[in-house]
Amino acid sequence: MKKISLSLLLGICSVSCFAVTSANSSNTFSIESNQVLTVQFLDNAWTNRENLNNQKVIAEYLNTNPVVAKDYEIAWKTARLVYFIGNYGYGEKKFVNTPAGVKLFDYGVSAAKIAREIKTDGVEGLYWYAIDLGSYGLAKGVMSSASNAGAGMDALKQVNTLQPDFQWYGGSRILGKYYQELPGLFGGSNKKALELLTSAITKAPNFKNNWVFLGQYYNSTGEADKALDACQKALQLPNQDGKYEEIRYSREAQECIDKAKAKLGKE
Repeated sequence: MKKISLSLLLGICSVSCFAVTSANSSNTFSIESNQVLTVQFLDNAWTNRENLNNQKVIAEYLNTNPVVAKDYEIAWKTARLVYFIGNYGYGEKKFVNTPAGVKLFDYGVSAAKIAREIKTDGVEGLYWYAIDLGSYGLAKGVMSSASNAGAGMDALKQVNTLQPDFQWYGGSRILGKYYQELPGLFGGSNKKALELLTSAITKAPNFKNNWVFLGQYYNSTGEADKALDACQKALQLPNQDGKYEEIRYSREAQECIDKAKAKLGKE
């Protein structure tokens, strides 16, 4: 296995570092325990994220809550990295809807808040704030999700105003999910959810997860035939996002198909 190092300091990993050693190689992927968050470091981490061993190393590092400098790019890239590590690959089982996820996503939310303080109209800060806040709420519990929803939804509305095509119309996609999942008492609305999710597939029709979200919506409203069509469409599309993101999108598309078929009495 080729050696990949995220440390800005070249050389051998010291005793105080996070590292994973390959079973058939002495090479290691490592981050020094005193590594400072910089744009270069965060870019390297993002570039090398599509590897399970690397994900574990990055997760261990992020769990130490390294100080986030008052720098817009550092802050939003930290929040983005937290979202990926907490939701895909190694981190999916460890952090999604778990107590460990509460700690990690709270750190991501804090990083995104720094970005927002520096640049109130920064799309990246707004988007990753809403995404990490949603992940935090799911890990914390139903009441936390509901109580934090307003802040996340407001941030996504700003994204839709400033740069609607960001992350394949991610503002519409995620805001639609918010409206779908929330009870009416907390601002949920199937009508608004469908409008936003339909907008996302119309404007970014080749992005798999837009169709998955629409299919999940239809399953939630009992429209299994439409859910089946949407999620089958998702599986026909080429990959556009990262490796582990696409793995999860495809898996959830298949789960959506299976659920729809079960409701329709199809094998």
